[in-house]
Amino acid sequence: MKSNQDRSICEPKDRISSLTFRKAENMDAISTFPRIPERIIITYQRDIYETAKRLIGGELFDLWMYNDCGRPFCIGQYNDVSLGLGLFWIGASAAAMTLEEAIACGANKVFEIGRSGSLQPFLQQGDIIVVTEAIRDEGTSYHYLRRDVRVESSQKLEGKLIETLKGAKVKFFVGSVWSTDGLYRETISKFRKFRKKGILAVDMETSAIFAVSKYRGIEIASGQVISDTLSETGWSQSTDRRLIEENTKILIISTLEAVSQI
Repeated sequence: MKSNQDRSICEPKDRISSLTFRKAENMDAISTFPRIPERIIITYQRDIYETAKRLIGGELFDLWMYNDCGRPFCIGQYNDVSLGLGLFWIGASAAAMTLEEAIACGANKVFEIGRSGSLQPFLQQGDIIVVTEAIRDEGTSYHYLRRDVRVESSQKLEGKLIETLKGAKVKFFVGSVWSTDGLYRETISKFRKFRKKGILAVDMETSAIFAVSKYRGIEIASGQVISDTLSETGWSQSTDRRLIEENTKILIISTLEAVSQI
């Protein structure tokens, strides 16, 4: 049981209420606490958000706190199932904060769609990965869980995403990612350690949002597209944006199928 001293001074619902009040045009608009669908997709890339928004016929959720900051949230439907879609900020701390607020507004089944950098030589730019676990090399998750706690995806959501990707007959990989908030401290020693352990790729958010989800008791899964490559000789950007965009759309559609079936 958590002690009273472990209780947060400010809870997500407190901040949401404050910001919603300031955004509302009249008192009627805030008579009910903002609610979003329980099924949501989150991403950090504008092009992913816009593609998914078109596919669900998304309409802007007026009471979302960050619409005016360029990080919108919309609500639409896929296969006649209501779902939400959010463009979150990049980085562990900001992504975790925004997920906390989405959970407070009703989200409890979350799919992350992101992009990451490959660590393994067999992974090519444009490849799709389904994340099983995230290695915690950022600071945010340690505010939620002890250092020895692993953060993994929901087997149910992960399994459904794998099922829909198989149905799309597309190549994909299943495994762990390394999440860091030190973009320019992805050192040779860390690269070698995580590559040797078989970690597939590196990103900046997944371990933090997995930790938040575990702490709050909700389900989460993640699909990512390889967009760049790390090696001992350096970092290389994508050389085939068309392939990355095509496979990203496949992942988006597969995720929409998955989220509409859970």
